[in-house]
Amino acid sequence: MQTSIVRVMLVRKSNCWADERMGPMLRITLGQALRRAAEHTLPEGWLYLPCEAPLTPETPCVLLDDEENDRDDDGNPLEAIRASFPFEGLATQLMEDTAEAARCFQEKPTDELLIESFDYYRRFDAFLPRPGAPDPPPWAEIQLSLDREFYEMLGSERADQQCRHEGCLRGAISHSVLCKKHHFESIRGRTCPFTD
Repeated sequence: MQTSIVRVMLVRKSNCWADERMGPMLRITLGQALRRAAEHTLPEGWLYLPCEAPLTPETPCVLLDDEENDRDDDGNPLEAIRASFPFEGLATQLMEDTAEAARCFQEKPTDELLIESFDYYRRFDAFLPRPGAPDPPPWAEIQLSLDREFYEMLGSERADQQCRHEGCLRGAISHSVLCKKHHFESIRGRTCPFTD
């Protein structure tokens, strides 16, 4: 196991963290990082945060060259953890992409919009649909909605053709030998959540 020692210097200038490169680590504020990403001038790396929320333009961060870091058992870079930045942000390319997404709403996005776009992607692995957008529904709710849509597409059951699933007294749907419930289970590979 290779161990590298990086001198860490905390520098404050006018109440902001200075943009200081210390070995494979760049200390920078979130606002500075996102503005530089928007300008395509942020070095390649992965951003780490000191906390999950709330995020502000003054939130201190570190940008690490991910390839030069030893990792703990969970895959987190030890350098970020030792510097008290244990929360994963985004890679430079993704920060550039979230800045481009913010430009869909404002030609010159504010720091607040850049942070909102960054944080939405970080938390939900999706681009911000609009400023002020609510959190997307939980996956279970989305899955149930998609399941209902599929179930309804199967159409009505025929009274003249019984479902061939053993013990089922329901009618088969068009273009199938199974009722809606058993056709759903056959295609989706799991229990059908509907009984109608």
